[in-house]
Amino acid sequence: MACSPAFEGKSIRKEEMYVEFGGGKSPAFELLLMKDPGEVTDGEVTVIGPEIDAMEEGGAYPLGIVIHVAGKTMKKDYEPVLERRIHNFVNYGEGSWHVAQRDLIWVRLSKEAVAKGVKIEHLGKLLASKFRMAFPQLLDAVAVTLITDPAKVTEARKEAERVYDERDARIKGRRDNDVNTYYSCTLCQTFAPNHVCVITPERPALCGAISWLDGKIAYEISPSGANQPIEKGTQLNAQTGEFEGVNRFVRKASH
Repeated sequence: MACSPAFEGKSIRKEEMYVEFGGGKSPAFELLLMKDPGEVTDGEVTVIGPEIDAMEEGGAYPLGIVIHVAGKTMKKDYEPVLERRIHNFVNYGEGSWHVAQRDLIWVRLSKEAVAKGVKIEHLGKLLASKFRMAFPQLLDAVAVTLITDPAKVTEARKEAERVYDERDARIKGRRDNDVNTYYSCTLCQTFAPNHVCVITPERPALCGAISWLDGKIAYEISPSGANQPIEKGTQLNAQTGEFEGVNRFVRKASH
């Protein structure tokens, strides 16, 4: 399977897919966690449950994507920021497709890719390789576990939801008026070219997965990435929360 950002904007339609995961048709989630260096074997990919050859064409199956990373400069605050890159990296595969985030993900593999021998395991190899290539300054080791066993996906998703709640709690109590800078997110422009979110302390990205703190951290990690600072500028309407700087940014980013 070829791998390139050139494939990022593609779609795999129902008639083109071999199998799908999530999308409201089966339980699915993704989670990235930091571990101590000795706990992560770099490049290790584990599949727990049935492989692609045990799945019927056209079926919807459960999937858990669990990525463990380790690195001397890696921080726990970076976890949700890196986790969102799963979306990009799965879409880099010529025959793989990914939308949404957290426990709302929707993943498809095409008939063409499976006919060429692509398996669930290869999604793990793709993710492990791309994370190491994209974040060499942060990550020394990346291991990927892909869960397709229904009972184990359900069990692991409960732990993932607990982690999501912990992350969301970090931003609680902070108000829009407490900051002069908001953050943008244009990650979804891979399939919605004119879409842009403005993330504030009280308003996460439309996907619900990226908070103001995540946007701030993402900009620190990747200053030229999809999350950019937005200076609020002059207030135009106090009741609706309209700012000159925000309007200017959205006008440009949404084309």
